[in-house]
Amino acid sequence: MTITIDANESGRLWAENPAAWRQLCEPEGCPLCGEWRRSEWVLAETRLCLISAPPEAVLPGYACILSKRHVVEPFELSESEQAEFFVDSMTAARGLAELFTPAKMNYEIHGNTVPHLHMHLFPRMPGDVYVGYPNHCRTRFTRTAADLNSMGPLSVRRQPSTVKGASRFLTEMAVGHP
Repeated sequence: MTITIDANESGRLWAENPAAWRQLCEPEGCPLCGEWRRSEWVLAETRLCLISAPPEAVLPGYACILSKRHVVEPFELSESEQAEFFVDSMTAARGLAELFTPAKMNYEIHGNTVPHLHMHLFPRMPGDVYVGYPNHCRTRFTRTAADLNSMGPLSVRRQPSTVKGASRFLTEMAVGHP
């Protein structure tokens, strides 16, 4: 079997244009300090994190845990914030696992393309487009509003008691449950 993966933009900026990379490393130049904070993409919010699910994703159950504070590396958080970021991420992963029942959850922290601390959560399913390959983020699924609502409606933050079943994790996160 031969697997061919075409190059993407990951890491090219810091290697080819260090000045532009340094600009991205600042909150004013960071796309995640703006675009991913769109309220319609936010499934839940904790003291430290936003749990985001944009309509376009690489897998149907994909979500992203985004540090509210602009840091490039996890070690730039205090030790208590590091623990909180991880617990928030695992709580979200557990909720996605309850909702989608994946064969395996994949977790990724890179920052080679966008230097802002975030963790990708990829519920891997039998028959997904990446079976037999690493998740290289080259495909796109467009999720409907109904798809995203099944992951946790925005009302979770306003009315946690209305959420039942697998979306319980969003309620827990909305009320600050560790």
